Amino acid sequence: MKKDIEPGMAFNIKKLNKIFAFLSFIFLVSVIWVFLDDYIRPWKAFQIEAMNIKREKISEKLKLAEEKLDKKKKEEVLAEIEKGKALAKSRVQDIRKVEKRIMELKKEIKAETIINGTLNSQVAALTFDYGVAHTNHAPNAKSLFKTMSHKKRLFAESRDRMKDLDGRFKKAQKRLEELKKEQIVAEKELKALTGSIDLLRQAKAQTDMNGIFVIRNAPLIDFLDPTLKIQQLVLTDVTDDRYFQHVPKVDRCITCHTFIDQKGYEKEKNPFKTHPNLDLMVGLKSHHPMKRFGCTSCHGGEGHRVTDFSSPAHTPQNEEQKKEWVEKYNYHPPHKIAQPMYKKGQTEAACIKCHQGVEFIPQGTVVNEGQRNIEKFGCYACHKIEGWEHKRKPGPGLKKIASKVSKEFFKNWVWDPKKFNKHAKMPSFFGLDNNKDPKFMKKNIAEVNAIAEYLFDKSADYKPFKTFSGGNAERGKNLVKEIGCMGCHGVEGFEDISDKIDAFAGPHLTGTGSKVNPDWLVSWLKKPTHYQEDTIMPSFRLTDREANDITAYLMSLKNRQFESLEFEKLDTKVRDEILITYFSAFDTLAVAKKKLDSMSDRERTLELGHRSVGKYGCYSCHNIDGFEGRAPIGPELTKVGSKPLTQFGFGHEHDVEHSRDGWIKAHLLNPRRWDNGIDKPFKDLLRMPDFDMTEEEANSITIALIGQVADKIPLSGIKRLDAHEQIAADGMKVVNKFNCIGCHQVDGVRGDILKMYDEDINEGPPLLVGQGHRVQADWFHHFLKDVYPIRPWLKVRMPTFNLSNEERNAIVSMFQAKEKQQTFVDNKVRVQWEPGERVAAKKLFDSLACASCHTAGFNNEEATAPNLYFAKRRLRPSWIKKWLANPQAILSETVMPNFWEDGEATEPSILDGDPKKQINALTKYLIEIGHDFLPDSQTKYWETK
Repeated sequence: MKKDIEPGMAFNIKKLNKIFAFLSFIFLVSVIWVFLDDYIRPWKAFQIEAMNIKREKISEKLKLAEEKLDKKKKEEVLAEIEKGKALAKSRVQDIRKVEKRIMELKKEIKAETIINGTLNSQVAALTFDYGVAHTNHAPNAKSLFKTMSHKKRLFAESRDRMKDLDGRFKKAQKRLEELKKEQIVAEKELKALTGSIDLLRQAKAQTDMNGIFVIRNAPLIDFLDPTLKIQQLVLTDVTDDRYFQHVPKVDRCITCHTFIDQKGYEKEKNPFKTHPNLDLMVGLKSHHPMKRFGCTSCHGGEGHRVTDFSSPAHTPQNEEQKKEWVEKYNYHPPHKIAQPMYKKGQTEAACIKCHQGVEFIPQGTVVNEGQRNIEKFGCYACHKIEGWEHKRKPGPGLKKIASKVSKEFFKNWVWDPKKFNKHAKMPSFFGLDNNKDPKFMKKNIAEVNAIAEYLFDKSADYKPFKTFSGGNAERGKNLVKEIGCMGCHGVEGFEDISDKIDAFAGPHLTGTGSKVNPDWLVSWLKKPTHYQEDTIMPSFRLTDREANDITAYLMSLKNRQFESLEFEKLDTKVRDEILITYFSAFDTLAVAKKKLDSMSDRERTLELGHRSVGKYGCYSCHNIDGFEGRAPIGPELTKVGSKPLTQFGFGHEHDVEHSRDGWIKAHLLNPRRWDNGIDKPFKDLLRMPDFDMTEEEANSITIALIGQVADKIPLSGIKRLDAHEQIAADGMKVVNKFNCIGCHQVDGVRGDILKMYDEDINEGPPLLVGQGHRVQADWFHHFLKDVYPIRPWLKVRMPTFNLSNEERNAIVSMFQAKEKQQTFVDNKVRVQWEPGERVAAKKLFDSLACASCHTAGFNNEEATAPNLYFAKRRLRPSWIKKWLANPQAILSETVMPNFWEDGEATEPSILDGDPKKQINALTKYLIEIGHDFLPDSQTKYWETK
């Protein structure tokens, strides 16, 4: 045993005491450290800074209010208060007497209230008991009735005493007010004078960081009534999926974003800045109030976590911001968060999950542009997206391809569309990063040859019904610009206009003379449905001369370099090698070779063509015989915004940001990049083509796609369309399908071609504002089927679309539903004139010179406004009145004058100068002179009979 160890002890106690003391100290420090770490939260610093900002704002308002205060008036009011107090002092005996009486009355009222309540409950109980006893003929029914009657009498007497006491109490109060009248009046005046200043001082006092503030927020006491505390919103309209259980979303973002819903902080730095659009978001009266939708419903992230800057899953906009955050907040990317916050500029992606079943999301500028580009590039054709099923195939039908283009043109086009037309929407499949190797290109050449043979073999017979007889190319060029072709097509020769409009419903018209034959083109222009029944290309009701002139211009657009290309002939050895690969996928090599040997040379080519059409998904964009009903070739994108990041293959592309939007944008810009550095066989190469889209286009599509999430939103949180909105949404699908918005601006949406008419928008297609109120439903339905010129002075031409009856009804119903109008107007009702009213109406019509613009049927001058004889069947009377009262309120750019500006009549001598009477009389006059028939395309505009 060692000397320093006491007998019976295994260890040296002195040494143990030192060790325990050291460990106790470490434990104490750890406890204090844990406590401080829990207490000193970063969000508290933000709230303190917010209080300082608020204090400064209030001080500014207080200073301004005090400067505006009428000090002289204040002194006068204070003097009046002192006078009032002096008068009250002289009446002190009377005041004390009344106050004493008021106190006594209060006591009496309180006592009587108790008596009254007790009697009321007793009467109720006895009434019930008596009712039961009387019904059952109980022996105590009479005694109960006697007692009940007695209590009712007492209750009535008590109620009378209460009324008497209330009357005496009010009388005493009134007497007290009379005795203090001068003082009370002066004090009210002072409150009115300095009330706002007093409120500002109270608000400023709440931002004081004094001793009380320190005590309220001190450790161990701050649970009672702290000034600094976590603020949160509990949302029932939006939920979070927590371990397969949907729970109300909890957002604590406002703990730091303290002024997000308050005006006046727009110039502050984040997180103290006001939301940029309080009328749309966050504001109490906005469409998305903060207390109902919170923050993370739109921004994403983990709103319930406010431990530090990284915990809510903030996402930097770019690398520069990321570096700033790392240095400032010790930021680290939220790798384990399923849905991090959207980056700045991407927030509109969240609109999609709540706004479903509509073509355009109101005020969704960014997301609408993304969805427009999805439609432009036809992404929905290869990839299923729920809600896009109604969209037409973006490419032309190939069922009669042999009658439209040559086989040589087709091969060169498929091989490299951009070589023929740099604006082509047809993407590039070949010569890309993963298949530009010569050994792969040989196989691609074989596939293109086979596709051409297959499609031309399947092509149905077609013979143009018109023959090109020659035309004036210059006149044709002017017609292309004037009649409205550029609402759907970009056109060579008008690059500056085409780039501005960015039309995509139809192909960009360049090199057309090297693509089609003139007989096909002139027949197509005259009647597009003659070639393709389901085309959206309308008829412009062209004369033979106009069709030939346009054909002459388009046929003059040549691509000589493309014409000179000769596509490499089919290598049968390579063809057979590819087929062996297909056949041996589920059979042995011997069986595959035997199957190949049993086929003729032509059969082999057509087999490869059929399989190649399926491999590259040509049928997704084009109607092709034999591929009806096939599912799209690409993966579904309906929930791609919630797809786990681990399921995105980044391959060896280390320069791509490791995020959903990073991968999607990179993929859109170069779909084949993921094969870089990977040794793959030909059959396994990635096949998504290159659309040659700009970075801006890829970015907008990315935003739209990351909004396609799997979130389940409760019905109360989703924008549920009412009956009118649903009809309008269904109609907009038809409007969008036929690209009506390429020419017309529908209640502020699109109207692409109007960019041509910067100098005078009235020279372009009319703006369709309140169209459902403007026109009658039966006229509109008829007009869509049989178009006639309403504004013949315009060069742009309303075409005739190949609309079904259901589609015409959908469009008419859409406009009608938007304005909540009745379907029909009774056109057979005879106008009832007041005495002298018709004469006054005619006089007013002449005085206002209506026929100087609306000349049709009145004189032989050139018309610059619609034919008023057709107004009866076309316009709704209620709209005519609204239009006459203030045309500029409906269409600010209209040249129609306002004859009743500021509610004053231009002609005060007619109908007593009463604007309402004058407008009503003019409306009656237009209805009376109007035609009862509906015009058609054969009706001359100037006809009045």
